[in-house]
Amino acid sequence: MGCYQEGNPKKKNSIEIKANQKLDEQTSNKKEEIANETEKKEENERENEGKDKEIELPKEPNEPLYKEEIEINQQEEKINNEPIQTNLKNPKLYPEEERKDNDNNNENREKEEKEEIKDDTNDKPEEQEKKEEKLREQIEEKKPKITNFIESKTYYGHNEKVIAIIQLNSGKIATGSYDKTIRIWDIYDIARNDEVKIIKESGKIFVLLEFEDDKILAGTEENKINLWDINSSSSECEYSFLGHDLWVNNLVKINDTQFASGANDAKIKIWNYYSHECLFELSGHTDCILSLIFLRNGKFCTGSADTSIKIWDPENKRCTQTLQGHNKWVKCVFELENGIIASGSDDHTIKLWKPEKNENEEDNYNLIQTLAEHRSSVRTFCQVDRRHFASGSFDNTIKIWEIDTWKCVETLNRHNMHVIGVISLRINGKIAIASCSNDKTIKIWEKDIDTE
Repeated sequence: MGCYQEGNPKKKNSIEIKANQKLDEQTSNKKEEIANETEKKEENERENEGKDKEIELPKEPNEPLYKEEIEINQQEEKINNEPIQTNLKNPKLYPEEERKDNDNNNENREKEEKEEIKDDTNDKPEEQEKKEEKLREQIEEKKPKITNFIESKTYYGHNEKVIAIIQLNSGKIATGSYDKTIRIWDIYDIARNDEVKIIKESGKIFVLLEFEDDKILAGTEENKINLWDINSSSSECEYSFLGHDLWVNNLVKINDTQFASGANDAKIKIWNYYSHECLFELSGHTDCILSLIFLRNGKFCTGSADTSIKIWDPENKRCTQTLQGHNKWVKCVFELENGIIASGSDDHTIKLWKPEKNENEEDNYNLIQTLAEHRSSVRTFCQVDRRHFASGSFDNTIKIWEIDTWKCVETLNRHNMHVIGVISLRINGKIAIASCSNDKTIKIWEKDIDTE
């Protein structure tokens, strides 16, 4: 029996070399075979991948996207949202092109909106459309049409301060001045800027009142009330009412036969116009009466240099209430259409007094508001329309106030000296006011649109 002996090394090495060569040969063939198979497999995979890209089967609606597909979609969205670049024009250098594009886009949007509105309207019943149309018309009618006053005309003629101004029943206006004249102006004659009549007085004029057509009462510095007929060619007045001891500052009509006067002698006198008789007088103020009005409730209201406002009952011939609030002279008092009394003072303020019935069913006035926008004495008032009133001041301005809010909505500042008088006018169906001033002028102010 043979056995392996280590005694012959050469023989052993020869056998090992042959065995190794055979093994290497087999290994090499195996590697080559594996490489060929791998190459064929990769080639098949490339062919299949190309076919998959060419033919894409539709996905089910709820089929989830793979990560790669999500990234592809995001890239496509980004490309679609990027602005189209053009080599022809830079939009920043040609903004008109951008505006055209925007205009076209806006037009298209407007068309689409109009079409949508039409479609909506077509769906509504005809009765509903009529109701909505009527409602829109009512809203438009109620909208306030507010315009500013325009200075439409200025009259020159007086050579001293213009203190008094009224509108006559004929529509003309009359003014009185420190130059001792009464002048009549025809505001309807647009072409005419001068006065149509001049009446020469013997003293400075402080107040005017038309008691009957073309008959004017003038209060003067000579403590007289002179009656003038403006149609008369006479240079003399028809009659002089005598009785006051100092200047006559105020005149007010009570009824068809009576008028009242207030003066620097701190007295109120009630006169019979036709008999020229002083019926009675009221006293209670301790200083000059600077303003006098006749209230709708049949009482008088006076403002005085003693800083108080008094309410008077002419039937009982007594003062029924004294209003305290101003700390300087009360230059003017005025009753608004709603019954509220406005008072103006040298303390630069306007105070508003509202009537409330007391236990005797009499009006009792209470302070409700103080307006402090004027920078100097408040001298005069008038009602502009149902919703506004005006105040004239020594600060050379006229302020328009809204009655609902008590706010100043407009300031007229064309006078260059103290505003002494403002009145509301009836002229051409418009809202208008007239003002007189220490600058010797009379101004007419108009609004084109009625705000009532």
